[in-house]
Amino acid sequence: MKAFFYTCLRVTIFSMLLSACSQASAFTLSNGEEVQCPVTRHGVAGFATEIWNTYATPSDRNPELGRAVAVMRLDANDWPTIIIDAQAYQRTAKGTPAQWDFVYFHECAHAQKPALSEIGANCAAYFDMDSRGLMNFYSFKELESAHMGMMNLPMEYGGSGPQFWHQTLQCVRKGREENLN
Repeated sequence: MKAFFYTCLRVTIFSMLLSACSQASAFTLSNGEEVQCPVTRHGVAGFATEIWNTYATPSDRNPELGRAVAVMRLDANDWPTIIIDAQAYQRTAKGTPAQWDFVYFHECAHAQKPALSEIGANCAAYFDMDSRGLMNFYSFKELESAHMGMMNLPMEYGGSGPQFWHQTLQCVRKGREENLN
């Protein structure tokens, strides 16, 4: 009986590990690098789960996405999960690669620190891209242009895309100044 119990326990642990590994996937950055979002939650280290939401009709789209192309939510086990609109990615990733890198790092920042503000997540995304050599003149202009085209946003995003970008750049300047001192 004891041997049976330990065999069942081993199978259960193996299944849980296999499940955890299959849920975490890698995001491919514009430079071809595959990345995962490292997180630590309640003393447990791992990677945020990624869900690539595919759908046949707009009504089948994950309601958590709202009007966004990606969001971070905590799942039923309080584990960070990044939900990405797979169709939006497929339609636009080739033409706007910096935007998708930025979106991924923005949501990863939320996964790492769920209480982080939208401005803070943008700031963290900027620094992540910069540290990987992905924030060059063209990427910056692509991101700036995307933000300038967003007119009405909720106040947690600054109220508009231009204000969102302005506050992001203020945060970046402040972060750089703090690193110099």
